[in-house]
Amino acid sequence: MTQLQHKAHDLLHAVEHPIETARSLEHEAEEGSSARTPAIAVAGVSIALFVIFVVMLAIAMTAYLLEGGR
Repeated sequence: MTQLQHKAHDLLHAVEHPIETARSLEHEAEEGSSARTPAIAVAGVSIALFVIFVVMLAIAMTAYLLEGGR
């Protein structure tokens, strides 16, 4: 039960301090000694690609609507 409480406390701390959590995950991925390193790297790349996709979609939709939606 104490391990479950510890995990819940860590999750709550991560939600309360997202920038601190991101920095600690970045540091952990740079070291590369953790088993979570590949998951952290894949998540980072996925988020970056998603942001690029959303920006490109917004540009394309804006251009489409400015042309009259033909």
